[in-house]
Amino acid sequence: MGNEISLPKLRTVSPYEGSIGGLRMQNNFHPLHFHQVHGDNIKLMKNGTVACRHEGFCKGIAFSDRPVLVGEPVYIKFIEISSNWSGALRIGFTMNDPISMKSKLPRYACPDLTSINGNWAKAIAERMAQKDSILFYYVDQNGDVHYGIDSEEHGIFFGGVNTSEKLWAVLDIYGNTTAVEFIEPRSSIQDFISESDHNIIPVNSDFQLSHTENSFIVGSRMSFHTTHGKNAVLKRYRLVASRKKGSSNLSYVFTDRPLNIKEKLQIKVINIEPQASGTFNYGITSCNPSSLLPDELPPLAEALVDRLEYWVVRNDTNAYKIHDIITFSINEEGEVQVLKNSVRSSRFHVDSTLPLWVFLNLSGIVSEVRIIGSPDAYECDITDQFGKLTVTLPSNIPSMDEIAGPSSEDTNSDKICVVCFEELANCALYRCGHVCMCYDCAHKMWNPGSNVQCPICREPIRDVIKIYT
Repeated sequence: MGNEISLPKLRTVSPYEGSIGGLRMQNNFHPLHFHQVHGDNIKLMKNGTVACRHEGFCKGIAFSDRPVLVGEPVYIKFIEISSNWSGALRIGFTMNDPISMKSKLPRYACPDLTSINGNWAKAIAERMAQKDSILFYYVDQNGDVHYGIDSEEHGIFFGGVNTSEKLWAVLDIYGNTTAVEFIEPRSSIQDFISESDHNIIPVNSDFQLSHTENSFIVGSRMSFHTTHGKNAVLKRYRLVASRKKGSSNLSYVFTDRPLNIKEKLQIKVINIEPQASGTFNYGITSCNPSSLLPDELPPLAEALVDRLEYWVVRNDTNAYKIHDIITFSINEEGEVQVLKNSVRSSRFHVDSTLPLWVFLNLSGIVSEVRIIGSPDAYECDITDQFGKLTVTLPSNIPSMDEIAGPSSEDTNSDKICVVCFEELANCALYRCGHVCMCYDCAHKMWNPGSNVQCPICREPIRDVIKIYT
């Protein structure tokens, strides 16, 4: 039993070496870590990639720190096996955000958690739980969960999973399984996309997506992480972060994935409090936010550098106004450039060999911000390439009813376009009638005879009708 894995060629492709209909793909989400919400007997180690049940045989439920994609494999290495207990690891998925289960997590995944709507799990055979073995599983478009151990795929494990919503991986570290690790086996097999996943429909084999060159990647847009300070509030797909009224610190927010080399992260100031005390802070860290608890974050950001992880903290004394834009970027040499409205505000160096998350502390004058991405990159890649690629959005996009209410920036912002996240949704899709995209994005995605689907209900789009108000 070793770390080398090979998956059946007929069921998978490598996004680096293979293709789906000629389209080279890769999964550009950050590697899986364990969520901060977990059972009472679970301890997280190794920067949140290892979960250990330190006592008892139950209260060992753990989740992935982000939703997983349809067809995305979850790889789990068995780190410690005990002979003192019977039973073994349970694996599955949940469509319930782990944060919502923080105060009501049951003792067991089966049958306690699975009896709650939106949860699916099943126990593996005890003989499969061997030290250093690697288990993998994934859900296909039909809701069937496939699994295997090391180089052998065992087929469908169970079915009935609802793939129309976001899905987090669920593990119950139960019985003889006492410690497991999420692994990222890119050195041996690379991530893959199941051939049953039809969310991306290629129509021209000449078009290539390259994450390292900052090309547009479906589903890769930056948002804020679910982990944040106790005085921070997230809304609108976690693109907007606010400081609670009456508070002056502990308003930390983190990006939901590391910032890539040469990638630009642009953040717009959408509300200020000129008389507020304190200083706005930002910085770079190698600490995966999923491994943090809100209570661990200090009142003063400068104290973060005393932690064991890699932290760089900067105080920003700029006099910000509403609509100012802050841009972060890192080059190959580890130089971080921070711009205010395209003018350099700060420059410092970091260790670019590490995965690096950007964080803000909404203290002082800046009280509300919104991630707006990198318009230049989108304009280049989407506008120039849409003639070569037809895209249907991932099925886990929330309905418009799930978008939080308007921010201080725009009273109509609850109808924001689900593609660019910039313009208001101002067109109706025929025949379903959903209003979820701006007219420009809808026309870039759809043309007569295309197979694009509505991101809300999955109904094929037959026409795009602009709405005038």
